[in-house]
Amino acid sequence: MMSPVRKFWLQFLGLNLILVIGFLAALNNYTSHGEAIEVPQLVGKSLEEAESILGELELEAVVVDSQFSEGLAPASVVASDPFSGFLVKKGRRIYLTLNLVNLPMVSLPQLTDLSLRKATLDLQNKGLKVGQLIYQPDIAHNVVLSGQRNGLTLDSGTLLPRGTTVDLVIGMGNMDSLVEVPSLIGLTLDEARIFLAESALSLGLVNYLGEVADSSKAQIVRQRPMPGGNKGMIKALEYVDLWLAD
Repeated sequence: MMSPVRKFWLQFLGLNLILVIGFLAALNNYTSHGEAIEVPQLVGKSLEEAESILGELELEAVVVDSQFSEGLAPASVVASDPFSGFLVKKGRRIYLTLNLVNLPMVSLPQLTDLSLRKATLDLQNKGLKVGQLIYQPDIAHNVVLSGQRNGLTLDSGTLLPRGTTVDLVIGMGNMDSLVEVPSLIGLTLDEARIFLAESALSLGLVNYLGEVADSSKAQIVRQRPMPGGNKGMIKALEYVDLWLAD
């Protein structure tokens, strides 16, 4: 005769087996016949592209929010809910967040009399970018004299769209002087720009060796001229060519 304890466990296991079989059957029914659709990658797509892609999959695009995301085009998709790779059924609404069309405004920091490194850092902290470096004779050697946009001098506090490029006018005591070539091996391109500017040299040709997945992280593996050549001294504002690789 079966003991009560054994009978209980057999009934318990049988019930759980039925539940598992029922769950698997429901899951199979959900995913069968092409009803389960994987949400595609939509980030970076325009709203029109996202609507077209989702429409072909019999999914519905619904815009629910907007936010600022640097590096993406205005009005492009910055996020989706459900996210890419999630399985949904036909007819499901996919909620989209778009990048702001009107970029947020930021105030230009005080740049005059700063070193290039400090001016660059202050601009980056504001979400602005350093553009061209314009040298002119001045007793204030290697010091920022002003910030410009489209050739016009900008006052500190000027409101600019986030991501705007600001050119910097830098003083140079002697435009005909000889300067030492710095070693740039192992630096990123952005780091090299600052080193060259602080040495009163110009960025020349930029070459990438092989496929580079992320140019912002690629490192310099070769430069011309090399430090130490011709006693390591060249004329101010001369060009330095760079080769970068992952």
